[in-house]
Amino acid sequence: MNRNLIVVLSFLVLFTGGCASKAPELADSGAATIAQTSAPELAADSQISTMSGVDESVNFGSVDERISAIAKGIEPIYFATDSYRISESELHKIDKNVQVFNSELARDLSIKVEGNCDEWGTDEYNYALGLKRAKSAKDALSVAGVAEGRMSLVSYGESKPVCFEHNEACWQQNRRVDFELLP
Repeated sequence: MNRNLIVVLSFLVLFTGGCASKAPELADSGAATIAQTSAPELAADSQISTMSGVDESVNFGSVDERISAIAKGIEPIYFATDSYRISESELHKIDKNVQVFNSELARDLSIKVEGNCDEWGTDEYNYALGLKRAKSAKDALSVAGVAEGRMSLVSYGESKPVCFEHNEACWQQNRRVDFELLP
């Protein structure tokens, strides 16, 4: 069964990876917002240097310390049930994360985009949905100015929950994309 899962996931990665120029999956009313924002506007030095909560003049002892400081400014993206479309209410998080990822402190770091799901659905369905969520977030970041080559995708399906209760409020917390900075 484990081998079948690997084959299915490999197929999904190859199948979804072939659409590199596809626009990010956004809620209808938010699609124009992110598409109208040009990369040069987001890459302006005044915005990049104002990453909230991190003093860019501080010298960090190690890359791990720097990553830990930067990671505090990154926000997860949450999704509706059975959806991989980024809702309009989550778009401000994309913009904030773009500023963090393009800041002077983070420019040389890679970004792992991690798709997650709630416990509903089969393992195969949740891994596929997690991958679609990660791809939507990656596409949105790319359109907003983060270099696509810095980002890698992974789906954890339902295997990496942040909440373990069995209710809607908890399931909502598990339907998300997280971002991890890597050296």
